[in-house]
Amino acid sequence: MMDLRQLRYFVGVVTAGSFNKAAEQLHVAQPALSRQIKALEDDLGVQLLFRTSHGVHVTDAGRRLRELADYLLRSAENVRTEVQSVANEPSGKVVVGLPPSLSTLVTPRLIEAAQQRFPRISIHVIEGLSVFLVDWIELGRIDIAVLTDPRQDHSIERRDLGYEDMVLVGTPDKIDTLRKSVTVRDMDRPDVVISNGFLRVMQPWYEAAGAKQRFAMELDSIPIIKSMVERGIYVTIVPYAMVHREVVSGLLRALPFDNPRIQRHLVLANSSRRPVTQSMVAIGELIAAEIALIPKTFD
Repeated sequence: MMDLRQLRYFVGVVTAGSFNKAAEQLHVAQPALSRQIKALEDDLGVQLLFRTSHGVHVTDAGRRLRELADYLLRSAENVRTEVQSVANEPSGKVVVGLPPSLSTLVTPRLIEAAQQRFPRISIHVIEGLSVFLVDWIELGRIDIAVLTDPRQDHSIERRDLGYEDMVLVGTPDKIDTLRKSVTVRDMDRPDVVISNGFLRVMQPWYEAAGAKQRFAMELDSIPIIKSMVERGIYVTIVPYAMVHREVVSGLLRALPFDNPRIQRHLVLANSSRRPVTQSMVAIGELIAAEIALIPKTFD
């Protein structure tokens, strides 16, 4: 029957890329390691690995097992600390998923606050778009996440964190100084660059208004988009928090959307199929507090 030792050996082989290296790192004889992997494959009834002259490669079944094994091994490692934390302070590892548009705003203060209030909790932050974060929650790769695409899913529990104004932003010479707001129909201009994530936020509003989606470029790199906007090459559409500092300093000018007001919904999410630990609750509260500090509206 499959056990945690076999899973640990399997992950070790996949990580090392060969049985020889894995045996050295796991401090186990290579024949014994090979037997354990073979027993695991026989128990599951599938091939997990195959050897080539360039090392070990993982099958599709092996990749799926790796994802599940990572979660099971991490959960097993946290059992002792989580049981002890019932009587003591929260401890253990919490993996947090954040969208790139929020990560740089939230992560530094989150880690600092966690170190001060919960020094026995180790935080690991992973960046990703909401569509990927949902999958990673379900796979157990991450424990909690801030989602910006809060579609309903019975396997995900959600907590409302508020809304962010979407704004058109550019250098002062690119934004009409006489205007106080813009509409989706005003976006029929040739100098708009947008990220794929923010395009998904805006798309329903374009469709509802019957407006054309015309963009000079679509990019997935927010830092590159901001750099091109700051250089006066393009304008873009982003949540206000991303450019608050630049707008206050005068480097950029932003206009909110009106008729209707367009906002991005933020939620804190975790899997409804896995237990919520004290450490997850503690870090979740810190995340909510940090999100509350972000200047989310243009008012």
